[in-house]
Amino acid sequence: MKRFTTFLALLIVLALLVSACAVPVAAPAAAPAGEPAAADGAAPAAEPVSIVFYQRGYVEGGTDAGSVNTAKAIEVFEQNNPTIDVQIVGIPWTAEGDTKLETALAAGSDINVFRVTSPNLPRYAKQGVLSEITPYLTDEDKADFYESAFQVATVDGKVWAWPLWVTAISIFANTDIFAERGVELPTLEKPWTWDEFVAAAKELTFVRDDGTEVSGFTASSKWGAVEYYPLMYIDGGRILSADGKQFVQNQPEGVSSLDKLASLALEHKVTPPDFGTVDQATVRSQFLEQKSVAMLMSTPGFVPEIEKAALPFAVLAPPIGDLGKLVTNGAFGLFAVVDVEDKAKEAAAHELAKYLTGSQVATDVAGWQLAPGLRRSNTSYATTPAREIIAKLVESGVYEAPVAVSAELGSRYGAALQSIILGEQTAQEAMDELAPDYQAELDALNQ
Repeated sequence: MKRFTTFLALLIVLALLVSACAVPVAAPAAAPAGEPAAADGAAPAAEPVSIVFYQRGYVEGGTDAGSVNTAKAIEVFEQNNPTIDVQIVGIPWTAEGDTKLETALAAGSDINVFRVTSPNLPRYAKQGVLSEITPYLTDEDKADFYESAFQVATVDGKVWAWPLWVTAISIFANTDIFAERGVELPTLEKPWTWDEFVAAAKELTFVRDDGTEVSGFTASSKWGAVEYYPLMYIDGGRILSADGKQFVQNQPEGVSSLDKLASLALEHKVTPPDFGTVDQATVRSQFLEQKSVAMLMSTPGFVPEIEKAALPFAVLAPPIGDLGKLVTNGAFGLFAVVDVEDKAKEAAAHELAKYLTGSQVATDVAGWQLAPGLRRSNTSYATTPAREIIAKLVESGVYEAPVAVSAELGSRYGAALQSIILGEQTAQEAMDELAPDYQAELDALNQ
């Protein structure tokens, strides 16, 4: 027994010595974004990767808000992702910038993330330039995005860009004129019907004792400017079918909405005399400086101008038509990722695009959010009651599928809308006239 006890003690000492000399084993590293874990359950270690980000309007060392905010966003991203190095290439919002972007995309190297316009998205997707985002969307992401968020980013059933924000169009009301005329403001919970909207616009259209003419409503409407587009959807009509393959605005729902829009000037006489012929700057001046318009339909970019002018205002939802629910529309900001052979770069690029379009960047970078985001979690734009209403309208958005029609057809479409507003053609006549050529281009694009 004594020998056995001595032997057991030696074994324990030996075990302790082996344990003390053993090399500690590190915990398995997390897989880089987009990389699957190894078959044995361990993940490959994250290797340093460099990506190139093309950003419109960015100037290295620039002191303008866009350059400063971009630099700050990338600084924070790199701090939170130490294995990813981001090189920013600034390109202007001009034809020169378009050329630089197209050249980089054609070369297929030294570009990984860039701002993409919705008209160019289908072309890039069909050319195989882009990396689809769906594999990089988590279940949390899918639940966070509004249902309408991917309407403009989807081509042939696949999502090709990360939605940044949308310029949700709303109505700006001069509350002084409303008070002067005793017109009660609607609320988001109880918005106007079309008939109520028309009745209010009529009451707000009058001539003051000093001869000043005040109009109830206006919007930038020269050559089909998008600032009155929400009114085109209130009866359930669209320009194109949801898949972007059929021109449908000459169908009853589309014609009905256009008739309503035209009636504001032709029948109800609630618009300025130049309605249908003036640009954005002119109608904003009518609202802001001349104070000759009670309601202006426009984009969120107008809010800072109104606030700077200290003009009392409220934001209203577009009226409800035959569709029976709130509707807005607007232009999207989108980030796309280039499809490259190096999947580590591609995964890193998606991680950057995801960050730049998420809710965290809006918290990290003051002033980043210039329009409402498309995620439920991103409430950073809603810093005032006016902005809060615009942000809430986002979930009521109706957007067209991205289709790259020719510039000539786009001009003809704008001219057709203007002819309707000016009473030169009925909505049915203008849309029926345009339909064959519009459909022919769509058919050619979908071959």
